[in-house]
Amino acid sequence: MKQTILILTCWMLSYASSAQQKIQQYAVKSGHVEYELSGNTTGTKSIWWDNYGSLSRTETKSVSVTKMFGMKTETKTHDILIMNGKQFWSANLIENTGQKGNLPYYQEMAKMTENMTEAEKQKMGKDLLEGLGGEIIGTENVLGNKCEVVKLMGAKCWVYKGVTLKSDAKMLGIKAMERAVKFDKNISISKSKFTPPSNITYEDQSQYQQQMFGGMDSGSFEDEDYGDDDEDMDLVPVKYPYSKFEKLANGFEYNSYRKMMVMNTNGTYSAMFMKGMSENLAVAATSRKNGNPGQMGNLESFSYKGKKCMYGKMDDDDGISLIVDISNYDTYIILVSSTEKSKSEMLSIFNEFHF
Repeated sequence: MKQTILILTCWMLSYASSAQQKIQQYAVKSGHVEYELSGNTTGTKSIWWDNYGSLSRTETKSVSVTKMFGMKTETKTHDILIMNGKQFWSANLIENTGQKGNLPYYQEMAKMTENMTEAEKQKMGKDLLEGLGGEIIGTENVLGNKCEVVKLMGAKCWVYKGVTLKSDAKMLGIKAMERAVKFDKNISISKSKFTPPSNITYEDQSQYQQQMFGGMDSGSFEDEDYGDDDEDMDLVPVKYPYSKFEKLANGFEYNSYRKMMVMNTNGTYSAMFMKGMSENLAVAATSRKNGNPGQMGNLESFSYKGKKCMYGKMDDDDGISLIVDISNYDTYIILVSSTEKSKSEMLSIFNEFHF
C-alpha cells in the first residue's frame, strides 16, 4: 500500500522532468543522428544510442546569442551527456566540470510499464501529449523516414519511432531549430561511446537528489522497514472493474485539470491529471487487502454519504490526500493533490469522478 502511494506521488510531483525519462526511449534499437542547429543557437548536435535508448550519448557544440535591452550576449557550449540505465553523467568540456547522479524514479517507471503492451504504451504517450495540450497534426517525410508531426506549446516536432528528426520552436522571441542531416538506424556502436569523459571533475548529485526526491530511486523501497506492510509482498488486484475506472477517469472534468494518463498496473489502477505545469492530481484504486492507509499518516477519519473516508497528509508527503472506502468492491479510492486543498474541496473533486 505504501509503495502504491509513493509511486503515485512521484508520478505527480516529477512529471515535467520524468516525461522525458522513458525506459524505452526509442522504438529503434540503436542509432546515430547528427543535427544542424539554427536560430538563436547555432552549431551541431549528435546522439548515439543502444538498447532502445537506455544507453545514450548526446554531444552538443553550439553558440547561443541573445539580445536584451540593446545588449548582446554570446554563450559557447560544448557538452556531453551520457545515460546508462538510471545513471547519468553531464560534462562541460569548456570548463572541465560536470555532474553525475541517478535519474529520479527510473526503476519505478520501469515497474509501471514492464507489463504494458505496445498499444498500451502508445495510448499512454498519446494521453500525455493530449494532457499537455499537444496534438498530432499529420505526417511528413524527413530523410526518407515517415514522421508524425507533433505540435506542443508553440513547438513542432517531426518524430520517427520516438526519434525527433526535426524541430521548430519559437517562444518569447527566441527561435530554436534542429534538423537531422544524418540518421543511421540499427548500427553497431562501441561501448566506449557510452563511457563518460575521464578528465572531468564530476559533482555527485546524490545528496541533492536525496533531499529533492527522497532517495526513492536508490532502493529505499526495499531497504526501508514498513513493518507488516512489507514492500516485497504481491499486491492484491482490485475488484473494482478497470473499464469503469477508466471511463470515469476519462470523463473527469474539474477546474481546468487535464488528463495525462490512465493505467492498470498489475491490478492497481491509477490516473494522473495536471493543471498548468505545477499543480497535479492523482487518483488510484487499490484493494483494501493491500493495507490500511490510515496507518500512513495523521489522517482524519469521517463519514461522507455513507462511506468511510480519511483526509490529511501521508507520511513525508507535502501534498494532501483523501481516501474513500468503496466497500462493495473491497476497494480504496485514493486522491492525492500536489497542492494543499481543504477537505470540502477534495470531496468536491471526488464527487466529479462519480465513483
